[in-house]
Amino acid sequence: MKVLYLGHYKEGTGWSQAAIDYILAMDSVGIDVVCRNVSLTGSNAELPDRILELEDKDTDGAEICIQHLLPHHIVGTDSFKKNIAIFVSESTGIRATPWFTQLEQVDEVWVPSNHMWDTLSRDNLLTTNGIKVVPHAFNLDKYNKNYRVMSNPETDGNFNFYYIGDMNQRKNIECVLRCFHSEFDPSEPVSLIMKVGKFGLNPEQVHQEIDNLSNKVKSELRMYHDESVYKKEAIISVRLSEDDLYALHQYADCFIAPSHGEAWSIPAFDAMAFGKTPICTDFGGPRDYIDKQDKKTGWAVNAIETVCNCTDAAFREIFTGHENWFTPDEGEIKRAMRFYYENKQDCKTAGLKRAEKFSYEVVGNMIKEYINV
Repeated sequence: MKVLYLGHYKEGTGWSQAAIDYILAMDSVGIDVVCRNVSLTGSNAELPDRILELEDKDTDGAEICIQHLLPHHIVGTDSFKKNIAIFVSESTGIRATPWFTQLEQVDEVWVPSNHMWDTLSRDNLLTTNGIKVVPHAFNLDKYNKNYRVMSNPETDGNFNFYYIGDMNQRKNIECVLRCFHSEFDPSEPVSLIMKVGKFGLNPEQVHQEIDNLSNKVKSELRMYHDESVYKKEAIISVRLSEDDLYALHQYADCFIAPSHGEAWSIPAFDAMAFGKTPICTDFGGPRDYIDKQDKKTGWAVNAIETVCNCTDAAFREIFTGHENWFTPDEGEIKRAMRFYYENKQDCKTAGLKRAEKFSYEVVGNMIKEYINV
């Protein structure tokens, strides 16, 4: 059965990477898949050779259409036996958004996490039979390679907490700064590395914004008379290649991402598979791959459901007061950080074992079962 896969996979974003991995997962188990890019920003990021080969295939005879697109790009059609949307959301409740109506145009909606299945089911989107959980897929080979050795005189030899992601309110970076600086004394051999980016800003502007936010947090903490006593974060605001991102994972010790909501969080999953014990909010994707009974896979922090109060959403119709997201327990985040700092151990085996549930083969076979029903 031939599958036409539509996605924004040339943008060089986490969304793009998810689409690439889904396509390669299907291809790995023998699904006849052909892919087409839908451009958002005109970006033309480098793609795996196999994706380029699948792009060259014609669409004749495609019986299944998978639209891994922003909802306002999704269209209804009766030209296929099944028209499927892959949808991600970082809040609870989308019924009041235009996206809900746009998703009702398709036969099925696939979501990456069980929490999203619960959310859409409560919203009465389609029927429960029309919503399926298809987790992100990963090429596990990348976690067993050795990447370039990173070095930074300010962080070498320290226990390094680190963050990789965008700078926006949903990501809750202020919490990262607040928990790190309030938990660890400047004399302790710990560091905080922040790999950040922000759409529309150049690296220098991003660096300045993080500096300003850090200074604000330190001023509000009021722990020392002189704010220069606080440790200085190691900020990476330039774009890194995929290999350099993996080198950062290998270099650092403990990933921290106390977001208000994550449909999945590829950086957190990568951190787990590299044995870097991600500390994440117990919501969305991390709830499915972090084993709460095994701290070697990471720490899912308890959180309370709060009303979205977001001023920098990418689209006007999302993250409004019609929706809720989650605010993690900062006391627990600090305890988790202290635990991993004081209990340094090899967590690579546990992380990789957990990651095996989300390999190309496992997810590809899951998709094969869903489209052949």
